[in-house]
Amino acid sequence: MPRLPSSVCRLALCGLGVCGLLSAQDGAGQAEVGFQQYYLSVGAQAVVNISGLTLNSAELIPNVGLLSASFAPAVSSGQFRTGEDFLRLKGLPWKGEYWTFGVGDFHLPGQLLAVPFSNVFVTEINARGLWAEATHGKRTFGFFYGDGTISNTPKVVLRLSVPQTLLGFYLRQQLGDRLVLGVRLMQFSNDLVALQKLSNILPQTNLKSATTLTLDSMYTLAGPLKLYSEAVWSVAREEVPQPGARDVPVSVVEGPILDTNLVTLRANYVFQSAAYFPLLGTYFGDRAGPFAEVTIRPARGLQIYGSVSQYRNNVADDPTLATFRSSSESAGGSIRLPAELSLNAQVAIIGLSTQMNDASAWTRSRNQQESANLTRRFGRHNIRLTALEFRQISTLSTQNQISGEINDSFHIRRLTVGGGVRIQRLETLQSRTTLFYRGSAQFSTRRFSAYANFEIGNDQQNKTLFATNSVSTTVVGASMTLGKNWEIHGEAYRNNLVAELNPQSIFVLEGQGVFIPGTLAGLNQWSMYLRVSRKFQWGKASELGDLNRYSNGQAALKGSVEGFVMERRSGGDIPAEGVPVILDRGIPVATDAEGRFRFVGVAEGAHKVELALRELPTDFDPGAVTESSVLVSSGKLSRADFDVIRLTSIQGTLSGPKDVPLDNIVIRILPGERYTTPDLEGNFFFYDLREGEYVIAVDQTTLPEFAVLSQPDGIAARMRAGETSEPLAFSFQVVPPAKPVRRVLGDGTPAKGIPPISPP
Repeated sequence: MPRLPSSVCRLALCGLGVCGLLSAQDGAGQAEVGFQQYYLSVGAQAVVNISGLTLNSAELIPNVGLLSASFAPAVSSGQFRTGEDFLRLKGLPWKGEYWTFGVGDFHLPGQLLAVPFSNVFVTEINARGLWAEATHGKRTFGFFYGDGTISNTPKVVLRLSVPQTLLGFYLRQQLGDRLVLGVRLMQFSNDLVALQKLSNILPQTNLKSATTLTLDSMYTLAGPLKLYSEAVWSVAREEVPQPGARDVPVSVVEGPILDTNLVTLRANYVFQSAAYFPLLGTYFGDRAGPFAEVTIRPARGLQIYGSVSQYRNNVADDPTLATFRSSSESAGGSIRLPAELSLNAQVAIIGLSTQMNDASAWTRSRNQQESANLTRRFGRHNIRLTALEFRQISTLSTQNQISGEINDSFHIRRLTVGGGVRIQRLETLQSRTTLFYRGSAQFSTRRFSAYANFEIGNDQQNKTLFATNSVSTTVVGASMTLGKNWEIHGEAYRNNLVAELNPQSIFVLEGQGVFIPGTLAGLNQWSMYLRVSRKFQWGKASELGDLNRYSNGQAALKGSVEGFVMERRSGGDIPAEGVPVILDRGIPVATDAEGRFRFVGVAEGAHKVELALRELPTDFDPGAVTESSVLVSSGKLSRADFDVIRLTSIQGTLSGPKDVPLDNIVIRILPGERYTTPDLEGNFFFYDLREGEYVIAVDQTTLPEFAVLSQPDGIAARMRAGETSEPLAFSFQVVPPAKPVRRVLGDGTPAKGIPPISPP
């Protein structure tokens, strides 16, 4: 590992000094100082070598708000870089509003309202500059200005400025109980000269500037029926206007949402111009078409779903641009079958038509994929079978891919191990069949966790007539907590990719007198990531835990979240006590005797409530609902309910003659394939059992010779959650077969008239 530069060491000492000064203040505060190293090599050449620090602190100032700061300096390939750097004051009461002021890096949602459609997505706004926001009641308004930024590394986040300046004003307001509005005025300005020097950023068009006015609304028509609308007016200016291109200033997204226990329906029509959201580093807009998806739940354990869409680009009808038209239909369903089987099947059809310009002919392709997977849990094993078939028909190529895969995941205490193998066949001009393997392992304790994943084989999905790809990927990582404040995390990644020429192509080309090497390309890539951090807390921070969550709770604009966790039983649901629930990945709270949990002082906005699966007691399995998204309003209660399934156990004893060993005798539980063996004293146990009817039997093939069971057909056990079954008792005796005794005379002949004597 490369040595840490001296400049970074000096920054670390300065960061520790800042933490020491902050710790002397009164009030609640917390800070973190960390070092991180990321190294990426392709072959023998180093591509990325980053050494950096993370310095974060937060101080709750009474009657002012939460003052937080972040500084992430780094040295990348000998050059100074920065990551998330900001200074922010949150919750300042002023002019009847609660204000947030920030300078440095900031992130804002790309959409004013949460969009309920899966086909509409806009990334967040990332910039470096100034940001201010005020919130009170059901109203939020704000202002931002800065240069756009993007992240360029997967582990150590470095934010790079792009030649785009962003300026915006926005307002969100709820009117009554039915209507929510959002308005935003935004200005985009691009430096096209600087943009041309960044070959890794592809702009949508040669826009020099654009101004957009966006109006979003969500209106509740009646109960579960809502209507979402978005209208955008765009004024764009290009450096060189294209002749014949039509200006399209309007973009629209419109559609209803119906969400009931029986059916969920979402449909919309999208019309977005190229200037809809011209954010550098992303591509949005220039498409139009309808979309609809529906999910039907006619019975418990049965779900049927489907979706259709049809899009086209080039909404400006520019004759010089390429035009794409796509249509897709998909349908599927999932059902829970007897014997704890779960089946999911889906079929999807995608059609694509391409025209390079108005003078070119259309190129069309049709792709169809059918897939099905079957899962079944056997004790601590979770088996999944998957079958997939993909067909592509186009004027350029035709191929058919078929694959079958089996995966097994095994969980015992703190260890989870998984593995799988996939057989693949590609049918085209040249057909091939290969195998692909994968495996994983994860181990975790309170202070230590480790994981490993690997994949190896020939990936059929990346094969062509001329080349085939062999891939080998290995990932190993571990995390450790030392004491209360030190944390260490490391990860190593290795990838080998070899692209080879198909043997048929080698034969054809070399038959023409051309020498062709078998290996076309090879990639040997490996990376290493290390992070060491130290946390500091002072004042009441150690008692408060999450300081940011506590700060939100001090504002008057807060609500609460509560709900119940019920234990599902065949005789009726009952409250589940002691089940941990978390809000926004914070500190878990446990349910009381009524199964109730409650979070008070929750800030307004969207939050995620979920069962704390890692802390879930071992005698529970999660139910069908494990997480829920809630929207918290000031002074109101938001509800989220969950369910769990209690697990039970069976214990028993096996007894036999004094000198006969018992620990090699197999005891089975039916239905299923689980089995166990007793200890030296004959005690045996079966854990993690759900409610149901079971039969416990001794495998007679494992008994000693001449052994006879007192219960040859097994013992029936009816397990009910919350009830303790009586210990089962098995016993056996070793009874050798009786041999008759005959009396004979001295010469060896049997004595006549004297009956044989049986042994006592």
